[in-house]
Amino acid sequence: MKQIKLLLFFLSISLLINGCKSDDDPKPEQQKPLETQTRVQVAYDASNVAFKFVWKSQKKTLPAGISSNGLNYPGHFHDMLKHNGEKFDRLPSAQRLQEDRVSFMIDDYNTQVPGFAKANCAITCHTGMASHRLLTENVVDHWHWRGGRSGPMGYAEDAAVGNVERIRDNVGTPLSKFIRAAGDRFREDQPVLTGTGHGVLTDGFPRFVFNKGKTLGTYVVPSYFMANEANQVITDPFTQIPQVKNVSVNRSLLVIFQDRQFDKVEKVNALDLSYLIWLALNQTTHLPAHLREVGSADFEAWKTFWQSESAVSSQAAALAKLNEIHAEWVASGKNAMVARSVGIIYNSDQHDITSESSYDANRNEWTVVLKRKLSTGSNRDADLSGLSTGKKFSISFAMHDAGGAAISHDISLPLILSTDKDDNIQAMQVTNINNIDWSTIPVYDTYWVKQSAMGKYTTDYLKSAAHPGVAVLETMKCVDCHKDNASLLTTSVLN
Repeated sequence: MKQIKLLLFFLSISLLINGCKSDDDPKPEQQKPLETQTRVQVAYDASNVAFKFVWKSQKKTLPAGISSNGLNYPGHFHDMLKHNGEKFDRLPSAQRLQEDRVSFMIDDYNTQVPGFAKANCAITCHTGMASHRLLTENVVDHWHWRGGRSGPMGYAEDAAVGNVERIRDNVGTPLSKFIRAAGDRFREDQPVLTGTGHGVLTDGFPRFVFNKGKTLGTYVVPSYFMANEANQVITDPFTQIPQVKNVSVNRSLLVIFQDRQFDKVEKVNALDLSYLIWLALNQTTHLPAHLREVGSADFEAWKTFWQSESAVSSQAAALAKLNEIHAEWVASGKNAMVARSVGIIYNSDQHDITSESSYDANRNEWTVVLKRKLSTGSNRDADLSGLSTGKKFSISFAMHDAGGAAISHDISLPLILSTDKDDNIQAMQVTNINNIDWSTIPVYDTYWVKQSAMGKYTTDYLKSAAHPGVAVLETMKCVDCHKDNASLLTTSVLN
């Protein structure tokens, strides 16, 4: 009996000690599985900040009758080109693929953009859901991660929103002219080649295919066309793409140029067929206008880049490669597809957010971590260095969950980010954002405003008499009225 009493005594002491842990210890709720739509965590060190988003992938519901209907899978492919009998072109509009995305806008809470802290994108961005622009003469920072475009490269778009449209860079580096006059985005539309002299021209092949055999880290590009996890050419996207759950391999984005002084990680996995055609057939009419003058500075820079990238420098080798590419397409039953998007990375105002992403197929959950300098020096970017001094920021984020030709666009209500534990999202300082124990970082779990409610989450509606909160619209936050599962919030997308 004495031993039992001693045991109970020590158990009581243990419980008392464990019950008096400091606030710095991980809270139990930080370890819980995600039961809502999304979880947000923010950490920062002396120079950089990291945003971690975890969200539930929704079942793909559109278009009706497609084999992927009703399945959960990561949207890490964005559109593609498939041969329609005459040339490579986009899939029919009802079957085009969209990617999963996460984006957010952030601003000083005290506030640079009028109305943003109270209603965020509803009051300052969406006007009838037809456009993304502010209703004032301001600019707000906009981070945008794309599962099929910037994501596979390990980046996100660091854009902004002004009173006309979303703002991106309007000039590119000289080599970006390989694609068009100004390479201002992470993706461009794939052009289709036309001409005579070879099947890749007469059959209307896309300009860029994958560089088969090239090694990217531990991954060897298996095909000139899109490949599934078994390294087989994809011919039926709605049957084969849902089976691809490993998002760590760049299977979808053709990175045709990167500034290797800015980005030293090898991500170029494309092959420019127009270079092979010029070398094999001595043709230039298929080239963009600025590359048609053989011997010009632009032409020489382009030729040097693709000669090195392709390891093809003779007419015979170029012709053999063209024949091999055409033969692979024919062997697929002429159903092989290629990514419609290509990418450009260069040191610019838009390209300074890095990303890490993964997908848990068992839990149907995306995890995306976005990292950037606290202060970039750009007037388009929120200066987040104020986090360490207690500054508050207003933030609203959106999840775009794709399925077939449709994409849901669910958004959060306006939230406050600071180091204050009483605010929605509590940022925590760490020693190094590249070595974060996320179990120690406070979490914010929430539901989305469903797309079915979006018609009433616009400037026109919120300022109308039909909105019960119109009288307090710019004096109270949306979450003051819309709490828990009330009104705009629902858990219906969890199944």
